Amino acid sequence: MVRLRFEGHRDAAGPLTLGQRNIAKWLLDAPHAPAAVLAQSFDVPPGSTVDDVAECFQVLLCRHEGLRSTYRLGDPGSQHVLAAGSLPLLCSDALDLAGLLRAAPFNLAVAPPVRFGVTIHNGSVVAAAVVVSHIVADFQALAILAAEFASLIRDPAARVLGAPTLQPLDRAALEQRPARARRMEQALRHWERALRVAPAHPYTGPRSTPSTGSGAYGISSPTAAAALAHIAARTGASRPSIVLAAFCALLSLRTGDTTCRFVTLSANRFESDLLRYIGTLAQATFLSIDAAAPTFDALVSRCFGATLQAGLHGTYDVYRQHERSARLAAERGIAPAFEPVFNSVVMDAAPAAGALPDIASAPATETQWVDLPPTDVLLRFDLGSVEDSMVARLWTGDTGRVTPTEARALLLALERLIVAAAPADLPHPAVVAALALQPLDRPPGWLLVDHCWVDLAEIQALLDTALSPAPSRVFASADGESLVAYVAVVPGGPTTPEDAHRRCLSALPGRHAAMTPRHYVLCAHPPSDPTTLPAWQSAPLLSSGPGRPCSPAPTRALTQAATG
Repeated sequence: MVRLRFEGHRDAAGPLTLGQRNIAKWLLDAPHAPAAVLAQSFDVPPGSTVDDVAECFQVLLCRHEGLRSTYRLGDPGSQHVLAAGSLPLLCSDALDLAGLLRAAPFNLAVAPPVRFGVTIHNGSVVAAAVVVSHIVADFQALAILAAEFASLIRDPAARVLGAPTLQPLDRAALEQRPARARRMEQALRHWERALRVAPAHPYTGPRSTPSTGSGAYGISSPTAAAALAHIAARTGASRPSIVLAAFCALLSLRTGDTTCRFVTLSANRFESDLLRYIGTLAQATFLSIDAAAPTFDALVSRCFGATLQAGLHGTYDVYRQHERSARLAAERGIAPAFEPVFNSVVMDAAPAAGALPDIASAPATETQWVDLPPTDVLLRFDLGSVEDSMVARLWTGDTGRVTPTEARALLLALERLIVAAAPADLPHPAVVAALALQPLDRPPGWLLVDHCWVDLAEIQALLDTALSPAPSRVFASADGESLVAYVAVVPGGPTTPEDAHRRCLSALPGRHAAMTPRHYVLCAHPPSDPTTLPAWQSAPLLSSGPGRPCSPAPTRALTQAATG
């Protein structure tokens, strides 16, 4: 067995960084999530030997302490850098090298959660890869590792440690400084402001089928990649910003909301000493974009600016954020999914100088549906590549509300808009025409309450589950209050508005078209006709109130969908 030996200048332990704490909490909540373990393949020149590759891997292990650390999860959690040691190098003839490296689970507290491997054919290495726990690195850190490996494998003279760089223990110490603490507090206040006005789920519409599965449509579009190069050359914007603009135009058209508010990921690599940092930095942050731009290029510019603004608030203590978010969600009576609605793992570099690619001659677009593990997110867009092909996927945790057919149609609409915007800037009417989609059709019974589209029938279904065995009925409005629930007090049912609200909140996750009532009225017994408001109003009143720990912030008025 080949061993990869490493040696560093310190054996040290310390707290987790904020980025590591973010991943640690996520791993504790969802240890088997698909992205809990990440893989990165490396380009290997023909004729490379195992010794060549092993030497490169050893340099990477010595350079980057996060690759040779153990981790203890929890609050606060800790990391321990190993000064010296070794890791095995898996040598195999397997084609699925990453799958082989993923086969056994990591024990983060016992050994560094990092595995290296090579595929050997006729005595030469034809493939190389690393698999790591997400607490070790994020996608952009893996891209940095790939770039460093490419330099090392092609030039033996480059196989030296080089100048010291920022390490995760250094980052953790920096985050303890008072100035950083103030920035973290600003980031938490940004979350609070955003969450007070953001829809619980930005893409909520009627259910098309009874299905409740999870899945994703993936797209590989060389045509869109070529078009992105043209738009980037014209606007000077990054290609992920252009895709984000197209996504916001699509989301705004379908939902009818001119302002797109949703969770995205910030890479958090704005500081110069993080350019070569190997660690996990990305955290979720709220993005707010006014999609009612006069032209597509103007929307691209807005998206670029909004992304930078959101990035200023992308580093914070996830435990404090979770506590504040849970409190605000309880006040509003919503159960938002804090997974990113838009997620790009692309590290965009300026396209090579020269002629722009020919869009017309690009190979055909490919799409494919895959089933996925359950998730609460209703709609999410992942951008994986913009080079030879725009590789992305649109996935949902509710295939009855966002069907596979609809998911594919949304991806192809996004591609149409990007291609249409390649020759020249598009005015807003042309953007709408390129998308060629209609707004979501919300029939009577749908209400816009506190920035959220909800279905009164689904709120009633929530009450039937959460408040059972108590008879209950929700009405769009009563006595000047919106979303009023009348509840009869019976043994085993709620006895106070606070009790009713707690029960509704606990049953709310996964119900994308529901929110809790905003006012609860408890009656001594149900009326003879529980379907009518006057009957409930005539029942003996026991107590009433919002049931919340404090009153919700003022919101815009309730609106009812009037047409089918």
